[in-house]
Amino acid sequence: MEVILGVIVVLAAYFIKGLSGFGPALVMVPFLSLIFDPPTAISVTALLDFLAGAFLLPSVRKSMQWKLVVQIFGVLAIGAILGTYLLGTIPVIWLKKIIGLSILVFAVLIVIQSNGNTRQTSAGQESTWRYPVGFLSGFLGGLLGISGPPLIIYMKMRHPKSFFRTQLIGIFFLGTGWRFFLYQINRIEMQLSLLVLGIFIAVMVVGLIIGSRIHVRVSEMLFNRIVAVLITIPAINLII
Repeated sequence: MEVILGVIVVLAAYFIKGLSGFGPALVMVPFLSLIFDPPTAISVTALLDFLAGAFLLPSVRKSMQWKLVVQIFGVLAIGAILGTYLLGTIPVIWLKKIIGLSILVFAVLIVIQSNGNTRQTSAGQESTWRYPVGFLSGFLGGLLGISGPPLIIYMKMRHPKSFFRTQLIGIFFLGTGWRFFLYQINRIEMQLSLLVLGIFIAVMVVGLIIGSRIHVRVSEMLFNRIVAVLITIPAINLII
């Protein structure tokens, strides 16, 4: 039953990833924390998201603004070191509550932001806010396994959907790879068999393919509201 539930969660998470370029951690971390333990949920999410980024990268490489991606990744990596250190010092029961509360805040912010106007700018006009936002995203990624919301909100306020989808694929590819490396050297391990992990990887690919093929047909506002609703339910369960 745990594996079946995990397959459903992974499929939904990477359908969203293929659709938007972001979002799997928002779905996977709270749900998998209920099925497994939070360190396993965080580690599995980081590994799968790194592999998903490698799968999607060839399709967007020509549109990638690598200077912007590397700048944001640089500060994100520093924040992830601090977050990962704290992850190993916080008891599981408190970590669940922190994850739940953080996700509820992010869900509200995503819904609010989706109702606002997008301020479209070019990569050359990027604000210096990308540095503190990148650091915060890295810190939250290291601690909670969820680095997306601050960057998602920042990028969506400044760029059209196609541009930020492409850049976030690159940022999260580098960021999740770095974070998984930090988890390994800090001995934050996955309590998961290789067979189950292999099943999750196969399901991840299916979700990515389906989501990538229909991403242009779904409105941004509807997508944000669906994600917010999906993540609110497990977030409340984690807090309780």
